[in-house]
Amino acid sequence: MSADYTSNLQSIFNNISPESSESDVEKKVIVPLLQMLGYSPKDWEPQAVVGKSKLDFLVLSPTSEIPYAPYLVIEVKAPSKNLAQNIWQINDYMRKTVAFIGLLTNGYEFRIIYNYQLKPKEILNYSQKDFIDNFDSLNKLLSKPTFLTIYKTIYQNEQSFRSKFLEQISKLFKDEKTITNVNEKSSTEKIIPPAIEKEKEKSMIITIFNNKGGVGKTTTTINLAAALSKLGKRVLLIDIDAQANLTTGLGIDPLEDIEDQGKKDITDLLLDPRTKLEDVVIHKQWDDVELDIVPSHIRLSDMEAALIMTPDVDRVLSKKLRRYNEKYDYVLIDPPPSFGKANTISLMASSAVFIPTQLTPYPVRALEYVINRAIAVDESRDDSLHILGIAVSMYERSASKNITTMSQKILEIIAKKDESKDLELFPRHTWIPRLTIVANASDTDKAYPLCYAEFDKSLSSKEKESAQDAFNCYIELGKYLISAVDKKRSK
Repeated sequence: MSADYTSNLQSIFNNISPESSESDVEKKVIVPLLQMLGYSPKDWEPQAVVGKSKLDFLVLSPTSEIPYAPYLVIEVKAPSKNLAQNIWQINDYMRKTVAFIGLLTNGYEFRIIYNYQLKPKEILNYSQKDFIDNFDSLNKLLSKPTFLTIYKTIYQNEQSFRSKFLEQISKLFKDEKTITNVNEKSSTEKIIPPAIEKEKEKSMIITIFNNKGGVGKTTTTINLAAALSKLGKRVLLIDIDAQANLTTGLGIDPLEDIEDQGKKDITDLLLDPRTKLEDVVIHKQWDDVELDIVPSHIRLSDMEAALIMTPDVDRVLSKKLRRYNEKYDYVLIDPPPSFGKANTISLMASSAVFIPTQLTPYPVRALEYVINRAIAVDESRDDSLHILGIAVSMYERSASKNITTMSQKILEIIAKKDESKDLELFPRHTWIPRLTIVANASDTDKAYPLCYAEFDKSLSSKEKESAQDAFNCYIELGKYLISAVDKKRSK
């Protein structure tokens, strides 16, 4: 890399400290950085109005000379701010401006986001050192000459299209069949090459398992599923609890959306041999998160006797899921907080068990019974039922003494049996904090995964930051779960 770049960037970064303000970062880092990238002050608009908010920097905004979406938008925070809680804000600006690239920074951390089909994706996360070390590449990505080259390419493509379009119009009025040919051609042309199809693996079917209520089991299931979807996994959720909390927590009303419309639910899947998975699944989407859901209904509570009388009922769900082994990467099952028949059906259908708990005495004490139950089911199966680990939800970040005490008790419970001695308490960076927004997001008047809070106009900026904070933890939990699954599969 050029020594001039290194010296200049180090000089720029030395102009701020952890105590600097947002304004300091704008004036002492972003403005000189933009100038290094080849821009002059007339190329950017500070405090650009976007909706009801103000974006810190709109670079090369649309003009009569360049009538296209801006290439770069920049949102700046003070060094003391945690950028992970402000991703929602830069995403919102990028969707509204249709900008190609976004930069979110506090002067010490630099997050670069690419706007693909109005679904912003973070592509780089650099420290100051990373930024300096990779500035040659960053300069090619962010500099004014690059933007102008892209705009020129867009313009040339547009002119080529307009020319061909005019040619088709001319032909159209001589031969009306031409328009059919134009439409057929446009529908078959591919602008972006299709992704290479990956080698298919069988679904990892996981029961989110705890017989103690109130530990965040359903909330964990919903947001873990959303995190896995964000991480590129195909996810199916199965609600096998008559309370239908997962169903309603994802915006599906068992009465209005299922019963009143004559649709089927988990009860039909379990009791009617002719009912297939595709007859029951409801597809839901929140921006780039897509989930398939098998809904539940309160009538499942009256079906215990019918379930018991059904031949080989413990394996009925397992058999129904078998033919869909390659359709989903993960199937997450949310059973009731009990050791009843629905719980057994869920565990018998699963490849593994995942245990969420709260760091309070009763839920921790209940873990021993949950682990024993999983071990008992494992012994009744032909193949192994793995316990992937124990995850913590609803914990108080400030209660360090309680955290240490409860964590130690969990480890003591794990060590009691040879079958559970390898069981892992997931690391602290995957734990989900107790935040009001976590519970509120799955209320029936909201009913969405936390990642969708950034689109909720009724929330304040602080609430959106809180939601982003919590969902970042679910992303870390999702990553760790994937790693744990990969380890189990490799054994």
